[in-house]
Amino acid sequence: APVPRGAKVTALDDVAHLHALLPDDGAPVRLYAHSYGGFVALELARRLGARVESLFLYEPVLFGALAATDDGDAAAIAQAREFLKHAWFLTDDARGGTDPWLEHFIDYWNKPGSWQRMPKELQDFSRLVGWKMFQEVRSVFFDNQRFDAFAFPGVKLTLGMGERSPVASREMGRQLARVNPHATLFELSGTGHLAPLTHAAKLHEAMRAHTRAP
Repeated sequence: APVPRGAKVTALDDVAHLHALLPDDGAPVRLYAHSYGGFVALELARRLGARVESLFLYEPVLFGALAATDDGDAAAIAQAREFLKHAWFLTDDARGGTDPWLEHFIDYWNKPGSWQRMPKELQDFSRLVGWKMFQEVRSVFFDNQRFDAFAFPGVKLTLGMGERSPVASREMGRQLARVNPHATLFELSGTGHLAPLTHAAKLHEAMRAHTRAP
């Protein structure tokens, strides 16, 4: 159900929800996730420990960790820090999840004008979940500050990124690969951050390749 405006929710709340759905039988777990879901999957993997058999993550977002580092692509780090400097995007509860906030968010991940061009049905759905999206964005900025917290030696890990994605999103995948040198890092040509929606067949093939790999 939609999260009521004013309710506070973090990624760890979503982790707890998912953890509670898993059978407590010690069976191996494979996690496949995208964007904010990638951040949730990483936190869930930390909680599950040795139960995690593999991770497939397409552009997991850890903006707080990227903004806090000085080691990496300077343009990507600057892009993450620009959000922290914004006058209200991360801090204004009154505007969070409303049309001005959604426009800033949607246009970042796509291109300027994308929010205005969206069909009314999609705009209405975005408004319905806008407050939860605001909480998710705050969580990826403020609830994690270190990439090395997500090192998983011995766990099969595949990290994907889109050729046309924002530089910050691409750099977060590279940063995770640096702390997981055993990981497979791949790029989907002609795609962006929303490849699960816009290029599902390409992404599914990458997921199958990950599953088949030893």
